[in-house]
Amino acid sequence: MSYEFVSKPTSRLFCAICQDVFQDPLISIVCNHSFCAKCITESLRLEAHCPLCRKYLQANDLHTNLVLKGITDELVAYCPNRFLGCQIQLTREAIESHSRSCDYNLAKCPNSAYGCAFEGSGVSVQRHVGECVFEALKTYILVTEERFASLQSVIEAQQGEISKLKKQIASGIIPPQNASVMDDEEEIILPKTQSFPHGLNIECRRTISDNKTGVTSLAYTSNNTLISGAYDGSLKLFNAETGKMTRSFSAHDLTVWAIATEEQSNRFFSASSDGKIKVWHLDASVAENGDECLMALTEHQRKVYSLQVSDGRLYSAASDGKIKIWSTTNLTCEATIQAHDDCVNSIVVLESDPTKMISVSNDRTVKLWDLTTATEIHKFPDMGSEGLDVTSGGGMVFASTYDASIISFDMNSYSRVRTLRGHNWEVWQVKYIDGVLFSGSFDHTIKRWDLNTFTDDLTLKGHKGYVHSFRFGSDCLISAGADKTIKIWK
Repeated sequence: MSYEFVSKPTSRLFCAICQDVFQDPLISIVCNHSFCAKCITESLRLEAHCPLCRKYLQANDLHTNLVLKGITDELVAYCPNRFLGCQIQLTREAIESHSRSCDYNLAKCPNSAYGCAFEGSGVSVQRHVGECVFEALKTYILVTEERFASLQSVIEAQQGEISKLKKQIASGIIPPQNASVMDDEEEIILPKTQSFPHGLNIECRRTISDNKTGVTSLAYTSNNTLISGAYDGSLKLFNAETGKMTRSFSAHDLTVWAIATEEQSNRFFSASSDGKIKVWHLDASVAENGDECLMALTEHQRKVYSLQVSDGRLYSAASDGKIKIWSTTNLTCEATIQAHDDCVNSIVVLESDPTKMISVSNDRTVKLWDLTTATEIHKFPDMGSEGLDVTSGGGMVFASTYDASIISFDMNSYSRVRTLRGHNWEVWQVKYIDGVLFSGSFDHTIKRWDLNTFTDDLTLKGHKGYVHSFRFGSDCLISAGADKTIKIWK
């Protein structure tokens, strides 16, 4: 997308290939030159050299330049519909979200399907509908179409039953008169030699592809409800056993980075780059307004990256280094902790002791907190790279980092134990379960780690994009990625 910036950006923010402001910039680890992702990818297809210094360069040498991306995303630009009348100015990062709902988007008359050829901005279309001659005919047309659709569905259902019966007869199987016809898409349950999370036969048993953009966050409830958040700010709910989507709605203006549930109150929380935490009903059927937000918590002024619910409290962490503690009863903020000097990427309440919490930050530190007093207990040794996620189990803390490693600490001595290496790119997710550790990376893979030897003993491949999030379900691992899919591994 081409942008019209309010102030002309400095030339240092322009890609040397396309001569435009960087879009999804990648930096070379060979020569430190940066280019648009699309530009350098196309360039390397022609020749394996840096376009600027001519050093030998391959795709594996490229890495997301998060600093440059952050700078260019904050550039202020006009709405693309300025020529149609929209005068809004906003950051480049927010333009895509705004463009989806801009009142001045180019649109057709709602009656275009019936023959109206009027086109214009959304505002002009709204004015036109009151005068549209097809509006008076719409009711008659709709009734007629519904009758045709009803007849068509009956015909298709009967044809499907006939086709299945023919297959069964051809194979020598003649079903009893009252028996149901076997569904061609019935799920096949494969035998397993060891229960999850152990064994070497963990495979992707189901892929859910209902999201239109990358999936960035997940939550799972005890009744097999799966909740996903995405780049486009949407939330979707699924039956985790069948993979069927049960609800879908637009929740935030920007990316949803975290979801947490409180089943006893039948609610869940979502957090986003828009700085808001929103409260929703888990069961829309009992809500007065269906998928309408119950409340928006707006005390955070920056992106909110992590949420945890425990013992009547909601804990949230944001890019300004702050952690906030909320009452889930009255949804008020009870305390604010200036926890880190940089972005807090993840927090986790200890299952072994819910009065304690661990946080990890871009300031390269991991900290242990006393939740009863909202005070720091211990600061673990510097990890040497930005911390991205944290988990605990087996008397240890595991923190993943930007330099593709996982650092383990002993919870008793607070000492650094081992560094786990195996991924090629940033490790965005780590989760502990039943004596093993799982990690998800920008290299599109998920690894399982044997904590007796501190080596990876299984690599799960299937995602075609960054692994942004995963959760443990009922005897399974549920992962989500930039490839717009959710995968269930057993």
